[in-house]
Amino acid sequence: MFSDILGQEKATHYLQKLVHEGRVPGALLFCGPEGIGKRKAALEFAKALNCEDYFSRQNGEACGACHSCLAIEKGTHPDVTVVDFLYQARLNLKDNSDEEELEKELAKQQHLSVDTIRNVTAKAQQKAALGGWKVLIIDQAQTMQGAAANALLKFIEEPPAKTVWILITSKRAMMLGTILSRCQPLMFAPLSQAHVEQLLHTHAPELKDPSRAAAYSGGSVTGALQAAQALSLLEEGGFGSAAASMQVAAGLSRTAATARKEAQAVLDVLITALHTSWTQADQTHRAALQGALDKFATYKRSIGRNVSPALVLETALMSLDGLDIKI
Repeated sequence: MFSDILGQEKATHYLQKLVHEGRVPGALLFCGPEGIGKRKAALEFAKALNCEDYFSRQNGEACGACHSCLAIEKGTHPDVTVVDFLYQARLNLKDNSDEEELEKELAKQQHLSVDTIRNVTAKAQQKAALGGWKVLIIDQAQTMQGAAANALLKFIEEPPAKTVWILITSKRAMMLGTILSRCQPLMFAPLSQAHVEQLLHTHAPELKDPSRAAAYSGGSVTGALQAAQALSLLEEGGFGSAAASMQVAAGLSRTAATARKEAQAVLDVLITALHTSWTQADQTHRAALQGALDKFATYKRSIGRNVSPALVLETALMSLDGLDIKI
């Protein structure tokens, strides 16, 4: 139910109102950081629109128990489509491909292609199989490049009756203005540390210290999981020791794309630690900490370019010498 989506009461109340009134925009844009409930809210909205229980719909909710709700939960509802990198990887492979092939194909995905968008727009034109709402959800919508975004334009501008597009993004500024102008935006806020910790206890019970991960999360469950991995890399590399810069960098994945993400997560943890130290420092030490924060902003930009993540991370860690940063 919408009430299970923690920390997003303003957004979920608005979605409930749309269901209750039956006045749904043709295209919605869910904006906000990763890992805060946008995708879950999109699926709950799809459930509520198609729920077979009249009284639940009147309350703007889904019953969660009817055939339609269960099919959406399992990803088998014929009128609800979620387009993401996994969807695209499956499109790119033959039907008889195994899990290993799928995993390799998934690792290659960086952008939603024009072929993928054409595939889903063709689905949007088909009559609803169950006579309810067609809901087409595009996750990581900012990864649609020019041709893909342009292929979507006319379909979100005038969708057929009882059809709604939901575009999900964590980077609204990267999207075409023509796409943004055709969508009604709905903002999702970063989660409180308490909510992140609560979600970690539920969905990642294997984490040793969810409270610590939540403190470095930036208000996101995804951020918390990345922070937990980054903290492990730092600790296993002997953070604080003379050899830490080389050892932590050596602990990065051998796959370039994965190593880049791991290095970015480590930098985020260290930026948070630096900022905490800055808030607690006296005026004498603040200048040095501010200088380190400025350098780390440069390191973050470098990671996004064609620069060795290990080299950037090693340089960043060496720049902390003498600052006595605690994680």
